[in-house]
Amino acid sequence: MSTLFDPNESRMEGTWARAASKPLKQAYTKLFKSATPLSRIRDAALADRLFTSERPILEVPGRSLAWKLFLLPDEPLQPSPEVDATPPLPSLRASRKKYANLLMERMRAPDGSYEEGFVVPGSSISPERPGASASNLETNNPLSLHNENPWKEWFAAVELRKTILQDVERTFPEIAFFRETEVQLQLTNILFLYSTVTNPAIGYRQGMHELLAPLYYAVDYDSTEESAEVDDPAMQEFCSRTWVAADSWALFETLMRGASRWYEWQETPSASKANSSPFATHVNIAAGPVEIKPYITPVVEDCNRIQSQLLRTTDPLLWKHMQAAGIEPQIYGIRWLRLLYTREFDMPSAMKLWDGLFACDPTFELAPWICVAMLIRIRNELIPSDYSGQLTSLLRYPSHPTAEGPHHTSVLLRQALTLQMSPNQATGHFLVVENRNILNIPMEVPEPPPPPQRRGPRTRDKAPAVPGAKPGVEPRQQPAPQLGLEIFARGLLERGENLGINKTLMSAVPEIRRNLSELAASFVRSPSAPSFPMNDERLPEERPPWEPKSRLEIEREIAALQVANRRLGQSLGWAVDVLLQDEGEAKDLARLKSSKREALEAISYVRDMLTSNQTEIEEERLFGEEELAKRRAAKERPKRSPNNSIDVPQPVAPTPVPVIDSRRPTMTHSPPASITSSFSAPPAPTKSALPPTSPSANLAPWHYTRSNFSAGSLPSASLPRIPPPTSATIQRPPETSREVPRPPPAPRRAQSKTEHDPLGVL
Repeated sequence: MSTLFDPNESRMEGTWARAASKPLKQAYTKLFKSATPLSRIRDAALADRLFTSERPILEVPGRSLAWKLFLLPDEPLQPSPEVDATPPLPSLRASRKKYANLLMERMRAPDGSYEEGFVVPGSSISPERPGASASNLETNNPLSLHNENPWKEWFAAVELRKTILQDVERTFPEIAFFRETEVQLQLTNILFLYSTVTNPAIGYRQGMHELLAPLYYAVDYDSTEESAEVDDPAMQEFCSRTWVAADSWALFETLMRGASRWYEWQETPSASKANSSPFATHVNIAAGPVEIKPYITPVVEDCNRIQSQLLRTTDPLLWKHMQAAGIEPQIYGIRWLRLLYTREFDMPSAMKLWDGLFACDPTFELAPWICVAMLIRIRNELIPSDYSGQLTSLLRYPSHPTAEGPHHTSVLLRQALTLQMSPNQATGHFLVVENRNILNIPMEVPEPPPPPQRRGPRTRDKAPAVPGAKPGVEPRQQPAPQLGLEIFARGLLERGENLGINKTLMSAVPEIRRNLSELAASFVRSPSAPSFPMNDERLPEERPPWEPKSRLEIEREIAALQVANRRLGQSLGWAVDVLLQDEGEAKDLARLKSSKREALEAISYVRDMLTSNQTEIEEERLFGEEELAKRRAAKERPKRSPNNSIDVPQPVAPTPVPVIDSRRPTMTHSPPASITSSFSAPPAPTKSALPPTSPSANLAPWHYTRSNFSAGSLPSASLPRIPPPTSATIQRPPETSREVPRPPPAPRRAQSKTEHDPLGVL
């Protein structure tokens, strides 16, 4: 097929240059007025002959016309490939009318109003706001908490539109077209209608905006104004600029019929009830054992099938190395499938790939095979690399431009069709040969890079001379004490090289060196600053909005909030105590009323602080003047005492405990009164009896405590047995310690031998 447009036509700098009427008319004539069968148009798009250009560019006149032909058939059944291509005007009229009705319905607030600047599609005026109607304000009220309040759904829709707009604003930042406010508004409306009306079970997910953007770009480029002079009215209606958003919505809705399964994130009710009974009240009880399987999203299933089945069948060697490296297919497969390769190729190449994909398979059953062909194309980068190298090649897909011949995307699409028709190892080898012939990719897989050499020599070149050794006889080498540790370290190094850990650590070394000075400075403790804060985080005003708060900042906020709540609780306690006072029993009624008024003002201030969730509190508004003066006086009272000390009363000295001789008397008769009096305790000294300068006045209480009972106050049976006297007890050395003052000894009297020797052995 001949060229349908001038390849030198492009967007002029600073303005949006519309497609000229002549190239657009030529494309329309070639598609719909030349009696070309639909099968030939599909073959031309698949072979990259429908829109021929020297280099892939965005501005291709007639691209959206071909997409409408491939994706919007007039009949629900697939038309015969031998019929002539005709513009699907009936399908476009129905989709435009549906889009206008849905947009007016979803953009209308519960009170019947619209946002400022909203224009009904197909007209140039804003819809009028209906007059005031008598409605139930209890349910139809923005401030109502009723369950059937329609404003709840409206507010949820507003939040959803804000979320969609955040993604739309970041769509293809290198293209200035998507920075226009009107374009972003139309993209948001289309995604909002799809997520709330067409497919509410899935809703909006990130990535949908990158599928809609190329569609809207192509439709807008091929649009014509109503005032343009066009000979064919059908072409004027088919390419009307008024319905750019409606036509883009129709194309996106058809595209998502095949791609929506890759955006499912939960099990839909229809899938769980697929095998249930058609009767609503029928209970289906399984006869055999019930097997419960976890739910796996379709995109994960397709990713696993791409690597574990399709790639293993066509290229076992590549599959073996990817499995050995531990590459999970979800890492690259989810992005490839959900975005339809708009991140792996540039925008013009991706749109050229879409031309053939829409022509041959609008259901996207061919998409997994395109992924397999992409993996085989970069097998020379994947096989000799470790985990980090393979991950880099998969997430940053290398480009393989072709100097002459078909474009590399058309080659990729043809290879995917070949794999789909004949999935075997011979087909995979054929793809490798074709990549060598067309894309100049060598067939031989390069050798993996050698492991890094160790620094320094491993062995000595010549052993040192030993004095006294015989000539020609090598001295015996001394056993190395660290030989086992060296072998272990060498094995650990080789193991880390195989797993890719060493390369990962070496890539992190420059970042560690860059932050080493800041990290060392953060560990230096200042003598005046506390030791717990680590000021290694950025200020809140320097942090981007999408970066979360650090743990230290969250703990500071929680601590400040707890202190504020404690102060507010004290204020509420004081206010409640004041309000509970009875005015009938008050001595000063005016003073009590003034205090109650201050308490009410404090409660209102606490309410405002809790509502606004602030931590900076004004102390003067928490309490009344009298209470505030009391609290200030209580804070300043310890500072007014001399020497900043507090007088603590000294404990009263307890009664001292006497020293009781536990020796058992050896005489058979009762001891004389003089001996009994020698063990009796003197009267307990009081605190006043001790001189203030005596050493015992500064001793602890247990150093001079005495008991107030004597040896005769207890029965002899309850006292401990008295040990026999020894020389140490008879001739006791003088006491030098301060433990317990001994009572003065009683005057001894002459005793007979019988008393000293009751057994008479002497």
